Amino acid sequence: MDINYLVSEIKNYYKEFEYDKLIVDYVFTLEGSYNFIITYKKNNDSVESEVSNKPIRNSVRKMAEKFEEYKNSSQRFNRIKIEINLDGTYSEKYWWDMGKEKQNLLNYAEVFYQWVNDRMMSMIFEFEKDNNLVPTQFDADGDLEYLSSWDSGVFTFHITERNEIEYNIVLSKDGQERVLQMPLKDYFMEGILEHHHITNTELSDEWKPWNTLILKSLHYDIPYDKRDEFVSYVE
Repeated sequence: MDINYLVSEIKNYYKEFEYDKLIVDYVFTLEGSYNFIITYKKNNDSVESEVSNKPIRNSVRKMAEKFEEYKNSSQRFNRIKIEINLDGTYSEKYWWDMGKEKQNLLNYAEVFYQWVNDRMMSMIFEFEKDNNLVPTQFDADGDLEYLSSWDSGVFTFHITERNEIEYNIVLSKDGQERVLQMPLKDYFMEGILEHHHITNTELSDEWKPWNTLILKSLHYDIPYDKRDEFVSYVE
């Protein structure tokens, strides 16, 4: 990444206001997405740009490539600040913001149930389709159509003292319940165990201790504002 070229692109493009310094901030999430913020500073006043970076986005994205390159090394960073002076000279700073990392972890943990619900719906359909458990019909064009085999479900995942997952899948259709004996994918179990570890260690001051996750699924996305009705963490 040629930082000189990026600085030149930014300086030539952002000209909304007069400034003493042009402040460029990158704020990365754990997944690598980022906010790109331009601030004009003059004397003691600051104003944030509202102009899209689309015309120079290819250059702006180069820092995301650098983030990916270093994210698993001792040189990792999730914040970048570049200060550009009127004469084109600049300074740059890369650092790892622990507070930002923790907030990212918390943000992801708070919507983890959506990932669980989505993956479970996908795994159930795949498993039942492969085992001829999904009802079918032919549509008006004569094509085979798969119907839903369940209206709601309760998924229970218990983390044992040996750090293993015991689980139970109960599906309901027209008021009739059945237990589905289905193996879980390795990546899914790893995700559950990682969520358990992070929430019970790094997020322990924000998250109550738990060993059992119970998710009530309505076979569609769970609204965030109703999360407490459908998701329970039990110690």
